[in-house]
Parts: sequence; structure tokens; C-alpha cells
Amino acid sequence: MTDWRSAPDFGLTQLTRRFHQDWSREGTALEIVANSADSFGGKAAPALLEDSLRLLESPLPTWAVTSLWLAATCRGYDIDRLGIDGREWLRQITDVCLRRLRKDDPVYQPQAPEPAFEALTGEVLDEILLAGPQLSVAVTEHAWAHVGGVVPALNLAATQVSPDLAFRLLLRCLSEYWVPLTQTQYDRFVALGERFGYGEPVVMAVDHLIDLQ
Repeated sequence: MTDWRSAPDFGLTQLTRRFHQDWSREGTALEIVANSADSFGGKAAPALLEDSLRLLESPLPTWAVTSLWLAATCRGYDIDRLGIDGREWLRQITDVCLRRLRKDDPVYQPQAPEPAFEALTGEVLDEILLAGPQLSVAVTEHAWAHVGGVVPALNLAATQVSPDLAFRLLLRCLSEYWVPLTQTQYDRFVALGERFGYGEPVVMAVDHLIDLQ
């Protein structure tokens, strides 16, 4: 496992972590994307590009792409209020990643992401189903960061994009909206993360939610 992959997160979900509270002190939105892509000497860029292309080129409705970004950041970077939809924002992210990758390889051309971990789709859907009722209430009733359609968007992401990315987005949404978890749920998350190849370092982002209910 390479260094970037063993980090607390990677790809698009790592980027969503950067847009939290007073993130603007670190620079503009695109500067933060560039810094994220440049992590680990630029080795983080391919994962961010791959996640972004999976969503961008998927049949997922644009409303769902937008909802997933907004919920995973708890509207930290509110593209909706800026009049930017989820796909337009992903295009900007992919452009930044391509510039970073072509800094090292001027003729770099992205390859279409191949299907991955499809055998785990059912298990991710099961976890979304179990967490869905509480997550739906949390995101729709939040005082200032309410987002609609998040649970349906996660289901679509699991079946139409990537169960891996859908699972990481689920973790991000649960964490941002402080949805309580049982120890049993958390243990299943850890086991599922291990099957995806990243294990507890990524899943530990939600361990603060255990036993809050």
C-alpha cells in the first residue's frame, strides 16, 4: 500500500475534508484542490482524478452529484449558492488534477476508470439502507446545511458509479452530520473497508460517532 493510500483518506473524499469551517484561510477553492492533488509529491492526484471522473462520466443525475458534494462537505463549499452544479465543479477539479499530472508527464492522458469492487455493491447498499433513515433526517433538518436527496444519491452512486466511492461518501456524510453509530455498525464498516483495501485508517473518521445514541 503506497503512502497516500494509507493516509486517513484519499481521492474525492479526502478533498471534501479540506472544505471544513474556516477553510478559506488556506486559499481559494481551486487552490485547495491544487494543494490536495499535490499531496505526497503529486501521488494523490491520480486518485482524486479517478474519483472525479467516475462521477463526472457516470449516468448519475447532476442533482445527485451536487447533493453528494454538498453533504460530504456539510455545505462547507456551497457550490449550490454559487450557481455551480456538481458536474461543473467536477470538471474544474479534473482540470486541476490533469495540470498537476502533466507537470510530471506532459503527454499524460487519463484512462477511463474500470469497474471495481462491484461484488461489494450489495453490502454497501445494505449499510446505506441501515444508516439511511437517521442520515436523511440529519441532512434534511440541519439548521443551516440541509441537503435534499442524499440517501437516494448514495444508492445511485453505489450502483451506477462505484461501491468504493459510495462507501467513502457515506462515511463522510455520517461524520459531517454526526449521525450516531452502534459499535456493531462501526465494526462492519472496518471490515468492509479492509475488503476495499484501505481498512481502519479511513473508517476511523467516524469512530467519534459510536455510542452517541
